[in-house]
Amino acid sequence: MFIIRLMPHKTALAFGRSLGRLLRLILWKKTDRCESRCVMSLGVGITTAREIIRKAYINLGMSVIEFIRLPKIKPRIKDYVNFQPESVKKFRDAIAKGKGVIVMDTHMGNWEICAVGVAAEGFEVCPIVTAQRNDAGVNDLINEIRALTPEIRTIDSETGLRETFRTLKSGGVVVIMQDLDARKDGIIMNFLGMPASIHEGIVKLYRKFKCPVLPVRFVRDEDNPGHHQIIIPCDLSTQCDKNGKPFGEDMHGSLEMCNEIIENWIRERPELWFWLMDKWEYVFRQKEKNAK
Repeated sequence: MFIIRLMPHKTALAFGRSLGRLLRLILWKKTDRCESRCVMSLGVGITTAREIIRKAYINLGMSVIEFIRLPKIKPRIKDYVNFQPESVKKFRDAIAKGKGVIVMDTHMGNWEICAVGVAAEGFEVCPIVTAQRNDAGVNDLINEIRALTPEIRTIDSETGLRETFRTLKSGGVVVIMQDLDARKDGIIMNFLGMPASIHEGIVKLYRKFKCPVLPVRFVRDEDNPGHHQIIIPCDLSTQCDKNGKPFGEDMHGSLEMCNEIIENWIRERPELWFWLMDKWEYVFRQKEKNAK
């Protein structure tokens, strides 16, 4: 970590790209599964899927290096992250309503560094986070680096329900990673054409607080991979589902709205999504058990 932080940024990113390529080879079993999921969910051939997953590993490698370099990046975060002015306005307008804000986030681009870019605009955000499985010290490392940005106050997904309520009630911003596998606690719905367990929390919180729901997209530039864009396309709380029902009225329809946005983002830039996270694992395991 010390050496990585001493490197020039472009050199560090080049190292990150090499790290991603190496991980793809080391984790070859996971890579095969990622490629299979990519084929089934996007309807592409295996050659295209391999290229997508190769680039996804490269994005992961660069993201890890950028996260490690946060102490170097943070003082000049606006050189690396562009929070588009129209999106900043949407964020400020949502907060100004005083009802709290729910941010719908995904594991795309570099969500850790872009969160710092959001904080740099003066916003205090509270992501709901889940501890890493097979820890091996990873959680301690992540928390140590996150502590460098006190404007980002994490909420534990297992124990933080009351804190989530307090944050929204006081007009704060709660961030929900909507692309996680909800396992036994979710609703089974199609995601990218395959059944997955979808979290209901984003709709339940909206029903309770009637606050703006902002999908926030993080995009790594294709021509300048060290630079990121933060884009807010809309406020879901002002939209209607395909049956004309306002967001929050129908659980299934509202979650379909969330899924559609995330699916479109993934289809547009599939190499930026975290394919190592198996969105469909719970449903697949349940089918295996039932088959036995």
